[in-house]
Amino acid sequence: MRGGVDLSSLANKVVQEKLANTSTVQVDQGRRVKVPAFAVDLNEANLKPIIEISSIVAVVVAFYNPDNAESMTLTGKLEKLANSSDGKWLLAKVDIKANAKIAEAFGVDLPATVAVILAGEPKPLFQGDQIESSLVDFIGKLVEVSAAQGLNGTLEVDGAEPTETEPQLSASEQAALDAMDQGDFGAAVKIYEEELKQSPSNEELVARLAQVKLVERTYSGDMEKELSIEPKTVAEAMRKADFQLAVGQSEEAFELLLAWFDKANPDERAALSALFLELFNAVGKSHPAVVEARKLLAVKLF
Repeated sequence: MRGGVDLSSLANKVVQEKLANTSTVQVDQGRRVKVPAFAVDLNEANLKPIIEISSIVAVVVAFYNPDNAESMTLTGKLEKLANSSDGKWLLAKVDIKANAKIAEAFGVDLPATVAVILAGEPKPLFQGDQIESSLVDFIGKLVEVSAAQGLNGTLEVDGAEPTETEPQLSASEQAALDAMDQGDFGAAVKIYEEELKQSPSNEELVARLAQVKLVERTYSGDMEKELSIEPKTVAEAMRKADFQLAVGQSEEAFELLLAWFDKANPDERAALSALFLELFNAVGKSHPAVVEARKLLAVKLF
């Protein structure tokens, strides 16, 4: 699997907070757990019971953004696997826009990030979409490791909540998702570029295109190796910034690019400015790291 995300900042105030148990999740005294579904939405109201469930089975946490195609694709794959898992693990889905505090507590600022909670302890897994066969293998190994640690309970669906229907996608959106599912991010980029020609002011498409381009540039790279490189040129700095952003290190990525901006020649500055714009779109204009980097970049430009 590709690069992990540091979850060491999971705040005690969130994990240990005495949240009211308003969830329909019910933890029995035995090794069976009744849940509304094998894939549930995680929020502050049901965080406590879901952490309790992690003492029975592994809880995989998928962070997504409804506007981010890659994260929706990844979450859909995980939900499919959870529903066919015979209750061996639970998928907890976190909308990072609606549950910013939970995402912050996990140290997550990028969608398509996956973690796991084992016996109440959060651990990083990976960031970015994966092909389904890799996910099957990975989840299989995770279940084996969990069972070896005594987390060998079973989930049972109690039917307390109706199954949500998935939103209908446009033909082009489905084509882009299918291309990404096959690892063909270049095809997805072309689809979104064509869509933008028809709707050039669509900010969601602009963000989606930037995100897919970032994934295309980093998907097949060796994350640990790329992050350990000390850049000696602007091109190397730009590449490292891509990988930093891919694992959620947005502040570090922008700081690196800003440091190299001062010593870049005019052509390199133009390339850096273009990358800044694309990465700003990928992260989101309202993200604190983007707001701060924009201000610092403006000072350097003018």
